[in-house]
Amino acid sequence: MARARRTRPTKLLPDPPDTPSRWDPAPELAEDGAVWDGLDAGAGVEVPPHVADLDLRECRWTGADLSGRVLTGFRARDTRFEHCDLSGAVLDDAVLRRVAFTDCRLTGASFAGARLDDVRITDSSADLTGFRMATGTFLLVENTSLHAADLYSFTASGCAFLGCDLREASFQEARMAGTRLHGSRLDDVRGAMSLAGTRISPEQLVPLGAALLGVLGIEVTD
Repeated sequence: MARARRTRPTKLLPDPPDTPSRWDPAPELAEDGAVWDGLDAGAGVEVPPHVADLDLRECRWTGADLSGRVLTGFRARDTRFEHCDLSGAVLDDAVLRRVAFTDCRLTGASFAGARLDDVRITDSSADLTGFRMATGTFLLVENTSLHAADLYSFTASGCAFLGCDLREASFQEARMAGTRLHGSRLDDVRGAMSLAGTRISPEQLVPLGAALLGVLGIEVTD
């Protein structure tokens, strides 16, 4: 008798960072080309205005002030950012894998061209944040404000934006099929046609429908 083939459970959530049970202290200065492996960084770490090729592996960074910093060639794997300020930070073309941002400020940050694999952003503020031409694979953003965020030409696979404020966000030329948007505000989104194939909840029908009617040039009149 043939055995029934076991089916692998469908993956819905990003894999969490694989971090050690204890960390070593981080250096006092984030330098170009530094590799941090298994380090615990706090608010006291000095971060210059421009840092190149910083590589974080199995780290935790709490209370970091990265606001306005330009981090070129930034890479992070199995790393947690907690209560950090990345407002206005530039992380274009960054490579993030199994990274979690919790209670962070990402307002106006730029992740243009970044690769975001198994990334989780929770309870944060990310208004005006840019994800232009970035790629997200199992990116989960929850309970986070993304008001007027820029997702132009964003490519999503297995992603979810749950309980987020996506009002006036731009999805022009994005590829969002299969993305879950439950509980998120979708009023006045731009590029609504790019949301084809996404999954929404019943209460989102009216705001998203209005955006689609606007794209199609349909007017509701008496």
